[in-house]
Amino acid sequence: MKKFYLVCLTILSFGLNAEVSPERMSQIDSSVDAMSMNELRDRRSYLIKEQSMLLETQSSTQNPSTVKSSSSRLAEIRAELSAIQKALIGIVGIAAISSLSDDGYNDNVPPVITVNGSNPATVELGATYSDAGATAFDEYHGSTSVSSSSNVDTSAVGSYTVTYTATDLDGNSATASRTVNVVDTTAPVVTLTGDNPVTVELGATYTDAGATATDASGTVEVVTTGTVDTDTVGEYTLTYTSTDASGNVSESVTRTVNVTDTVSPVFTSSSTFTVDENITDIGNVTVTELDTVTFTIGATTSPALQAGTKSVLQITSSGALSFSTAPDYDLQVTDVQLYTDGETEASGFGPDAFGTVTKRTRTLSGYNSGATMDFTATVTATDASGNAATQDITVQVRDVGGVDDDASTGTGTGTGTGTGTSTGTSSLQTPENFLITAPVFTSSDTFVVDENVEYIGVVTATVDAGAGVTEITYKVGPTTGPATLEGEPGRVTSIIQITAGGTLAFNMAPDYDLQLPDAYEVQRTGTNDFVNQSTLNCNTYLDNFTCERTKFETLGGYENGATMDFTTTVTATTTQGVASTQDITVQVRDVGGVDDDASTGTGTGTGTGTGTGTATNTAGGDTGPFGGTVIND
Repeated sequence: MKKFYLVCLTILSFGLNAEVSPERMSQIDSSVDAMSMNELRDRRSYLIKEQSMLLETQSSTQNPSTVKSSSSRLAEIRAELSAIQKALIGIVGIAAISSLSDDGYNDNVPPVITVNGSNPATVELGATYSDAGATAFDEYHGSTSVSSSSNVDTSAVGSYTVTYTATDLDGNSATASRTVNVVDTTAPVVTLTGDNPVTVELGATYTDAGATATDASGTVEVVTTGTVDTDTVGEYTLTYTSTDASGNVSESVTRTVNVTDTVSPVFTSSSTFTVDENITDIGNVTVTELDTVTFTIGATTSPALQAGTKSVLQITSSGALSFSTAPDYDLQVTDVQLYTDGETEASGFGPDAFGTVTKRTRTLSGYNSGATMDFTATVTATDASGNAATQDITVQVRDVGGVDDDASTGTGTGTGTGTGTSTGTSSLQTPENFLITAPVFTSSDTFVVDENVEYIGVVTATVDAGAGVTEITYKVGPTTGPATLEGEPGRVTSIIQITAGGTLAFNMAPDYDLQLPDAYEVQRTGTNDFVNQSTLNCNTYLDNFTCERTKFETLGGYENGATMDFTTTVTATTTQGVASTQDITVQVRDVGGVDDDASTGTGTGTGTGTGTGTATNTAGGDTGPFGGTVIND
C-alpha cells in the first residue's frame, strides 16, 4: 500500500507541477532543499491550513476573479507540498513513508483550537451570558468539532473559565480556554420613603422616613448625610446614597425639610404693671417663643389731666416697657368736692358769719382710697415668621406723698421713710386731703304706681361706714310730666316731692285720663248696625263688619298700656355736705279706662309703691302728705 502511495505521489507531482511555471517550481525546489526536517514539517503544516482556507473560500464564492486567484495559489501549494514530501523521503527514506497513516496524515499532530470573540470576556452581574464558542482545525483532517464546559455564574461577581476540547480522527486532542469575568458596574438605585418635601414645626422633633436601595448584588445599605435643626427656621437638605460591594455609588437622592414657625408667641408676663408716679421705667413684657420676637405698642389711653404733657406708654423691640414722660398723679382732673369743716376743727375753714357751709376746693379721691392712675395700651409680639399675638396691658400708677408728693404723708406704697402723722383717720382733719365718700343710691331709678294715688315709694342710699357719715338727707328737683288738658277747674299738674328721709309722693294724685289725647276712637259697623263707641279694638264675633275712625279723640294707652311718665332728679347729701344725684322716673298706670272703672279699664292693678323707709325731719320745710319734711329745690 505504501509503495503504491509513493508511486502515486510521484505521478501526482508531475500533474501538479504542470500547473506551475518552471520558474516558480525552481524557486519552490530551491526553498525546500534549504529547509531542515523540522522546517519541512512546519512548512507542510502551514501550507495544509492555507490550502483548507482557500478551498473553503472557493466553495463560498461565485466571483470569477476570486476563484481564479485562489486556484492559482492552490496549484502552488500542491506543488510545494509535493516537493516537501519528496524532500522528507530523501532525508529519512522509507521511514518517512512508514510514519504516515493509511489516510496519508501524521497522527501525532493535534487540532488547533481558535476561541471566538473576546478572551477574556466580560458580562454584567445578573445578565445572561451567551458564549461565543470556538472552532478547531486539524492539520491533516481539517475542521474538527469542539466541545466546551463552563462554570460561569452571572449571579455572583468573579472570574470563571470556559474550556474547549477538540479531538481529531487519530485521537489527538487539544484544549483551549476562555476567561469570563462577571463584573458589577451598575450602581444601586435609591428610592425615598415618605413625603418630599417635608414640613416640620419649629421646636418639634423630626423623624426622617429614610430611603431604600436596590442592587443586583443583593442587600445594600443607604447612607444619609445632612442635618435638620428644628430649633431654627429654614430649609434643610438630606442626601441619600448607597455603595455596593463593587464600589459602585448610586446617584444622590435628596429630601427637602422645611422647618417653619406657624405658632404665635404666648405672653408670660402679667397684663398689669404697678409703679409709683414720677418714674419712667415700668418693666419687661415677656413671651414664650422659640424664634426672635419683636415688640410694638399701640395708642395709650390715659386719665384726663388738668395740665401738663400726657405720659405715653412705649416699648422697645426687646420688650422693655416705659413712659415717654414720668406720670404725675397730682395732675389728674379732680373727682371730689371738699367743703368747710367745723369752726374749731384743724383745717381752720369753718362756716362763715351766717353759719353757711361752703365749698372750698376739689381733690382726688385716690389720696384717700389708694386708687391708681391707670394707663392702658395693646402690646403686639411678632416673631420672625410673622406670627403675632396681642395683650392688653394696664399700668397702674400709685400716688406718692399726696398733694405735696411727700412720701411720709401720701397713700402710695413707695419707699418713703418720713414720720408724718397725717395718715389713716387723721386725714379727715387736713384741708389738703379732707374727703367724704359720696352717697351711693341703692333704690331703683324707676317707680311704677296707679293713677289717683299720691304715695310713690322710698329713695335709699348708703355711704361707707368708715367715712364718718351719720345721716343722709334727700331733696328733689323740678318735675317733668306729660302734657294735660287745660281748663279743668281747680286742676294743676302733679309734682313729685320728697321728704328728707327719702319718701317720694305726688303733691296731687295724677289722673291718667287728663293727658292730651293722642288717638281717635274707631267704631264697628255691620249688617245689624252694631256700634261700639268706646274701644280702639275692632275685634268681634260678628261677620261682615268694617272699622272706621270716628271724630272722638282718645288715649292710645287705653289699648297698649302705655304709662303716664314723670321724671325728676333726687339729690342725696351727707352730713359732711357731700352729695350724689339720681334721675328717677315715676310711671303712672291707667285704671279702668275712660270711666276709671277697674273692671273695664286697661290698667294692671293698684300698686302701692316699693318704699318702706321713714322720714326724718332734720330741717325746716313744708309738711308732706305722709308726714316728715318735704324738701324741694
